[in-house]
Amino acid sequence: MAAKPAVTLKFVFSRPYDNPRTQWLIKVYQDVCAISGVGFTFLDVPPRRATAMVLAGQADGELGRTFDYQDFFPGLIRLGEPNNAVNFCVYGAGPHAHFPGLDKLRLHKLRSECRRGIQELEALLGTHVDADNWSMIDDIGQGLRKLQIGRTDLYFDVQEAVDDYLAFRLCNSLPETPAVRQLATVLSTTGHCYLNRAHAAHAPKMSAALARLKHDGTVARYLQQSLQAYQQRCRPATSRL
Repeated sequence: MAAKPAVTLKFVFSRPYDNPRTQWLIKVYQDVCAISGVGFTFLDVPPRRATAMVLAGQADGELGRTFDYQDFFPGLIRLGEPNNAVNFCVYGAGPHAHFPGLDKLRLHKLRSECRRGIQELEALLGTHVDADNWSMIDDIGQGLRKLQIGRTDLYFDVQEAVDDYLAFRLCNSLPETPAVRQLATVLSTTGHCYLNRAHAAHAPKMSAALARLKHDGTVARYLQQSLQAYQQRCRPATSRL
């Protein structure tokens, strides 16, 4: 029988527990922690509380934030090995949707929106759009639906999050028309696990363990498994017969 780890790290994430990307990272970091000789547990908390809990020591780490997140919260320790590539993209709805470029957003007065809590996009829109022409919403579905009904012109979010939402529309009832289209990538970076500074000593081993799991294909396999499991749950009852 394996010895119980001397330390168990409590992790949070900025997406809901049943999100396939959350389930993926839980699987990955269960293995990362096991290889690194520490225990793993996940705390399901509201996304906006996640970082605050890590900073306050109520949780020990956050499973995924972007590379530059440390600039906003220097008290966090970033693992050197990234989880994945992250693209921030802009979306429109209907055949006439267009994106003139960041440097022309203010001139065109396009109504722009992003999801609350994504600091990179909040900073980007705050720089390139007049305050009365940009806003924030709490969830992806609200942002995409506002595009479709013409209440906004452009919606900014993380590419994989929007891709998942569109792929699993059976779960969320988003209408297929007018079609939501990706118009451009406005920023590219990487996603990383972060630890409370008190656990900085674990970062090198965890980073090496993650690199090993990526190299042997485990990380990619877990992602496919999580996406497939979520897709199965989204199918109408009649399709399961």
